[in-house]
Amino acid sequence: MAKKAEFSSTSVFLLQLCLGVFFVVLGIRDLTSYNSSWGEIRRAFGDNQVLSLVMAVLELVMGAVLVLGLVVSVPSGMTRILGLSLFVLWGVYIIVVFIANDFLEPNFLSWLYNLSWHCIILVSLWMVGRKYL
Repeated sequence: MAKKAEFSSTSVFLLQLCLGVFFVVLGIRDLTSYNSSWGEIRRAFGDNQVLSLVMAVLELVMGAVLVLGLVVSVPSGMTRILGLSLFVLWGVYIIVVFIANDFLEPNFLSWLYNLSWHCIILVSLWMVGRKYL
């Protein structure tokens, strides 16, 4: 009988480390590119940029939790909530960007390439999140 393939602790460790660094860098990049003057923040509520700001903060926090979770004990309840929130928001982002707004744009291969790496991040979030369930 064939044995069921399972992930080694090393592969989950490396996946969690890579995801953590990815989300920390993504959160920092999104926050630094956001114009945070008070006038812009007030306009953000009408310009629908609030989701981008929330996503950037959540990415930064979740990235830090993923990296810190490798070396210190992080409460599983907090990690579960943050992980589920990021998973759902990342899924919504994929649907909005790749299905609702730019379906098959600019061409099929570019669209499929970008969709696939976003889906890899989504599945990786799920796999690392299973560690905390």
